[in-house]
Amino acid sequence: MHIGRKRLGGLVALTVVGVLGVAACGTSSSNSGAPQTSSLGYSGCAKNPDTCNSGTRKDGGDIVVALGKYPSTWNTNSSVGNVLETAYQEALILPSTFIFQPSGKVQYNTDLLTSEPQLTGTGTAQDPQTITYHLNPNAKWNNGTPVSADDFIYAWQTFNGHDKKIPVVQTTGFDQIKSVTPSDNGETVTVVFSKPYPDWRGLFSGLLPAWYAKQKVGGLTTDAQLEAAFKVWDAPPTDYTAGPYKLSNYQAQQSATFVPNPAWYGKDKVTLKTITFKYITDQTQDLPALQNQEIQALNIQPDQDTVQQLSQMPGVNYEVSAGYSWELFEVNTKSKFLKDPALREAIFDATNVQDMIDKTIKPFFPSAKRDYNDNIFPGTLGYQDVINKVTPDVGTGNVAKAKQVLQAAGYTFDSAGNLIAPNGGGKVSINFVHTDTQVRDQSSQLVQQYLKQIGITVNDKVTADLGGTLGNFDFDIIQFGFSGSPLLTQDVALWHSNSGNNFTNWSSPESDALLDQVATELDPKKQADLLNQQDALMAKQFVTLALYQKPNLQVTTNTFVNVRDNNAGSFFTYNTQQWGLGATAQ
Repeated sequence: MHIGRKRLGGLVALTVVGVLGVAACGTSSSNSGAPQTSSLGYSGCAKNPDTCNSGTRKDGGDIVVALGKYPSTWNTNSSVGNVLETAYQEALILPSTFIFQPSGKVQYNTDLLTSEPQLTGTGTAQDPQTITYHLNPNAKWNNGTPVSADDFIYAWQTFNGHDKKIPVVQTTGFDQIKSVTPSDNGETVTVVFSKPYPDWRGLFSGLLPAWYAKQKVGGLTTDAQLEAAFKVWDAPPTDYTAGPYKLSNYQAQQSATFVPNPAWYGKDKVTLKTITFKYITDQTQDLPALQNQEIQALNIQPDQDTVQQLSQMPGVNYEVSAGYSWELFEVNTKSKFLKDPALREAIFDATNVQDMIDKTIKPFFPSAKRDYNDNIFPGTLGYQDVINKVTPDVGTGNVAKAKQVLQAAGYTFDSAGNLIAPNGGGKVSINFVHTDTQVRDQSSQLVQQYLKQIGITVNDKVTADLGGTLGNFDFDIIQFGFSGSPLLTQDVALWHSNSGNNFTNWSSPESDALLDQVATELDPKKQADLLNQQDALMAKQFVTLALYQKPNLQVTTNTFVNVRDNNAGSFFTYNTQQWGLGATAQ
């Protein structure tokens, strides 16, 4: 796994259930108006996201973290397995060269590396871009094998795209590496690029053990062996770790329990006895479980009911914040009806994004705004309102414009007001798919209302397997989210025709050419300009509809310290070696 866009499966939302405690955490909401977006324990996270909820730990303690989906596969590098919930868990066992802090700062992993990796070379053929990594000699896998250049070489061989039979979700960056060379008994790794790659810090994240792959398939010298090795990671990772924890017990579709790794080499001593991820797929059970101390933490997509109730629950810290993730619609452009760009345009014109925001997330997240860019986050370098400039009617609820587009394309309406496709295409209906969260349920209901105005029947479909649904293209329109980081080259994998993360089934040579330039451009301003050009091309084809920068909700009982949200690329489990029971009462 390397740092990239992860699909947000949407952990189940909390709904109004039962009677909560009468005492608040010091920041309860008023009887009228929106609830507070954070409790006292997380009140400092807005200004100090990297250090909030810090505290001294004492030995012992068990924490249970609710996840709304269980892994269908543990291989987050595959199209099916590239979902956030699985990445949360693998962060406990797989080391990375760089860690994205909650603020978005990128820091090298001081446990894995003895010094910050050095970049040399100008990126020309005569002076190629070169990165040198110096590995900590104490960094070992749990069987005593050092984390070494072998693991870097294996990652490169797997993710460089040379073998199309290895269905990796993305190859960007790895396919620009010319060589990976070991020295100093594998403790030094020298990576030389054939083409300059600006976001090299995002590579070699979630390193997998080459020794384990060799053990399972007999070697890693042939394509056939590499293909077989890729399937190894589908199974639960009970046999290997180079992180602070190891997976000790996995109950399929129920839970995964991690215990301290005796071979942990990091500077922070692990103090918790266990971290258990409990898969709670029934959205009505999360809040009672939290109240009854069956779980102690959540990291979910929030809704108004949840935030309102948390503001009245004693002993709980929570924070609603936006980070490097966004909500969107993606269209399957090869589905029966939506292969027609005119129909896609009409659907997007009739959809009212601002109305959707006002009725779903703004009540509990007042700062929510519409997003007009598929590649760059608002407030960051190079952001432009591309979609508004190129397709100003999209997302505005312009039903009259939508009907004009349809009639010009040969669509008609029957006596009951149903939209009829031209050339005997019949009554238009679409499957709108989403995961089971309150916000997405509400969004689907609104989409049905919007599209009813232009005669389209919307079939609401809920999926519990986001990766499988996307991988099988089992949708017409799907609402989900992407979690990313400040690195811009990650967007290449979302829209490139050769990417396993492009689920729109749309591509164009011009778009691919722009994305190829993004992957080698070292100037971030020029990168952003290229991405905005690409976004303009995509906007004109009506294949995605960016909605908003997605709010996230971190919830933890106040007995635990150093647990905080990280919506900037490394997930809230980025620092589990520091999690623990607070040494003093809170």
